[in-house]
Amino acid sequence: MTPAASREVAGYDLLVCDLDGTLIDGSMTLEPSLATAFRRAAERGLAVSIATGRMPAAADRYRDELGITAPVIYYNGALVRDGSGRPDLVSLTLPRGVLARAWAVFSNAPVHPIFYRDGRLHCVEKTFEIRRYCDEEGLRVEVVDDPAGFLELGAFIKTLLIAHPRDLDVVREELTPVVAEHGRLVRTRRDYLEIIPVTASKGAALARLEAQVFFETHEAVRGFDLTVEMAAFRIGAPQCPVLVLAHIEIAIAPAARNEGDVERAADGIIDNIAQ
Repeated sequence: MTPAASREVAGYDLLVCDLDGTLIDGSMTLEPSLATAFRRAAERGLAVSIATGRMPAAADRYRDELGITAPVIYYNGALVRDGSGRPDLVSLTLPRGVLARAWAVFSNAPVHPIFYRDGRLHCVEKTFEIRRYCDEEGLRVEVVDDPAGFLELGAFIKTLLIAHPRDLDVVREELTPVVAEHGRLVRTRRDYLEIIPVTASKGAALARLEAQVFFETHEAVRGFDLTVEMAAFRIGAPQCPVLVLAHIEIAIAPAARNEGDVERAADGIIDNIAQ
């Protein structure tokens, strides 16, 4: 980082970065120099956090390596928690019965579902795709003997469906009326489709994090992959100056391409980066 950039960062109060594709790549390791820079920034008073779709068990090793003490955004905004044992800032779950109804839709589809409940992973069968996912994120998964009965329980925070993109297109269309009003369908990767609580989003979680960490208006620096959700969040909070410190991917979903506000917001972000 150049001296000028260092001085600029020091003028902010909060740095929130995405994890996959931003702080780590396919090697799943952090650069030692990056961890050192984060710790030095924290020593100078910059609050640092991450916003990720991962669960705590898959993200906390990076949190610890970066020396992060601020609350972290997990599960794409369904959980905001710090490592001190204090009450969660945000803790959202899917309404009871939603996944049981969804199971009736995708149980015979060519997908590999993973269910997140009480900080643990569950699956119907340890397929190759599920084993690979767990190996990449350093997680263990438990096999469920009675999926229909298990999914009638409450306290599920997320479900991940792994499948070929074309199959996920079909499953998403069939699931939409089933989970509507109770859950959000989020395509986090071409081969990943998540079901998360309807009010969960990184934007909403970030606003809650800012409100907790700072009791008055403060500037915030955000560095994570930009999606329609995040571009829309910035439309609602134009007073917050943004310094982008990360790999950028602006993805406008087909359903949003006619929304001029989203496209103009994305164009504005690109223009700011170019300048």
